[in-house]
Amino acid sequence: MKTSLHPRFENLPEAARAETILRSCVHCGFCTSGCPTYQLLGDENDSPRGRIALIKEMFEVGEVKEAHSTHLDRCLTCRSCETHCPSGVAYTELLDIAKGIMADTHARSLRSRLSRGVLRRILSAQGLLKTGFKALRTLRFLKWLIRWLPVGIPRVPKIQQATHKTEAFSQTVVILEGCVQQAATPSVNEALRALLTSQAVATISIQGEACCGALNYHLGEHDQGRQDMRRLLHQVRDQVPQGALIVSTASGCGVTLKDYAKFFSPSDPDYALAIEISGRVIDVVEILQRYTWNVEPRRIAVHTPCTLSHGQGLGEAAKQLLLGAGFELTVGAPASLACCGSAGTYSVLQPALSKQLRDQMVAGLERDAPEVIVTANVGCHLHLAAGTAIPVMHWVELLCQQSQQ
Repeated sequence: MKTSLHPRFENLPEAARAETILRSCVHCGFCTSGCPTYQLLGDENDSPRGRIALIKEMFEVGEVKEAHSTHLDRCLTCRSCETHCPSGVAYTELLDIAKGIMADTHARSLRSRLSRGVLRRILSAQGLLKTGFKALRTLRFLKWLIRWLPVGIPRVPKIQQATHKTEAFSQTVVILEGCVQQAATPSVNEALRALLTSQAVATISIQGEACCGALNYHLGEHDQGRQDMRRLLHQVRDQVPQGALIVSTASGCGVTLKDYAKFFSPSDPDYALAIEISGRVIDVVEILQRYTWNVEPRRIAVHTPCTLSHGQGLGEAAKQLLLGAGFELTVGAPASLACCGSAGTYSVLQPALSKQLRDQMVAGLERDAPEVIVTANVGCHLHLAAGTAIPVMHWVELLCQQSQQ
C-alpha cells in the first residue's frame, strides 16, 4: 500500500515505522473474517482493512478527523486479524502508533479525554482498587447495584496453603501480582503459589510492583506507558534473582511483557534490559504444563482470551492441561467468536459493543451447561462474570481447588 507522509509527520520516527507497516498491507481482506467488530457492525471502517485505510489517510492529510477516532477507538486490539493476515502486517503496533498521535494532538473531545484520564488514574491506584473491590464483595447482596456495574464481582475461593514435596526447593520463580488482579481476584496468585509449592517450586513477589505499562500505552499515553515499563524493568533487575522465570497469570499483562523490546528503540539505555527480561516472562500455563495434575473432575467451559491465543500463541495450552488433569471440557464457544468484549478498558469505554460481544460469548460458553466457566485473564474474568449466573474462575483457581479436594 503506497503511502505519502504529510510534512507534519516526516520527522517522527514512529511515523516512519507506521509507513513501513502500511506498505506491508496488500489490502486482501483476509483479516475481516476474524474481526469481531466487523462481524458485529458490517462496516468496512470497523474492520482491520478499513482502519488501516483510515490510519493511512490520517498520516497523509496530517490531521485526525472524527471518523479516525470513532472507528479506531472501536477496535478491541484482539489481534485476531494478525492471526489471519498472510502478509504479517503488524496491525497492533500500527494502531498503537495512531493512538499515540491521537492522544498527542488532543483529537478526542474534552469529555473523552477526561474519562480516559480518570480511568487511567483509578486503575493505577492500588489502594483505591483494593478498597473498592473489597466493598463490592461485601455488598454483593445488593443485586440492583451490582447489575449496573461494567464488571462482575467473582467470589474469592479459599485456597489452602500447600507444602512442598521435598526439603529443598528445585527452583525459584517470580509471580507478578498485576494491578487489577491483586485487587479484584487475589486468589488467582494464591492458587498458583499453592500449586507451585506442591511441586517444590519457591515463589517470590516484587516489592511495590509497578504496572506493566499496558494500560497507559494502549490508551495512547506512550511516554507514561514506557515510564511504567522502565519502573518494572528496574524492579526486576534489582529484586529478582538472575535468570529466574517471571510468571504472569494475566494473559493481557503477559503479552505486553513479552513484547517489551518492541516499545524501546535500540538506542534506549533500557533496550538490552527489556530484551533480557522479556525473554524470561512466561504465561502461567507454560510452567504448570511441566507437571502432572490430577483433579476431582468437573464439567467446565474454557474461555481462551485473545491475548493468550492471538497474542501469545498459546490458544490450546490451557485446554490441554485441564483435559489431561481430568476435567470434562464442553465444546464451548465457537472459534468464530474472537473476543468476549473485555479488551482492557474497552468494556468501560465502549460499553454497548462490549456487552453485545460478551452476550455472544456467554451464550456459546453456556450452551452445553457447564458447572464452571474458566478463563485466563482478569479483564475477561470480571467481564464474563457480569453476564452469566454460572461461576466464572481463573483456570488456575479451579485447578488448585480441585487438586486439593
